[in-house]
Amino acid sequence: MSDEVRYWDRLGIYVTRQFAEEYIERSQQSGITGEYLDTDLDEYEQVTPLSPLTLKREVEEIFSRPYEVVELPSQSQGMLEVIRMDNNKKEIIMEKIASGMTKEEAKESFTEEMNAMVASILGIEIDEGESGDMEETPHEEE
Repeated sequence: MSDEVRYWDRLGIYVTRQFAEEYIERSQQSGITGEYLDTDLDEYEQVTPLSPLTLKREVEEIFSRPYEVVELPSQSQGMLEVIRMDNNKKEIIMEKIASGMTKEEAKESFTEEMNAMVASILGIEIDEGESGDMEETPHEEE
């Protein structure tokens, strides 16, 4: 496996060459650009997408080096945990039911745990409004 994958810092994960090439293709086909809110200026800034050539050079560079073990960033580790939890959703819910919850309570508990995990990974707080809808509240910087 180590001959087939490399850590791509841009994505924060290990990738195969095929995945990296497909990622580059998809990112260019989507035509999606974006913007983000610069909270210092309270203005939106445009995101300048990288050219496919730049991304391809990056992939060539990472695959030209030998495989090395890299500790994944905490956000990547967290997202992998979210994926594991989602893949085991049925088993987790069934365990909750076995511990005395109703099916509806177990599903709601699972969703709350998943939301809390994602919020933690993204560094946001989720407040439940009166309607039960979730609202994002960014963490205050101290």
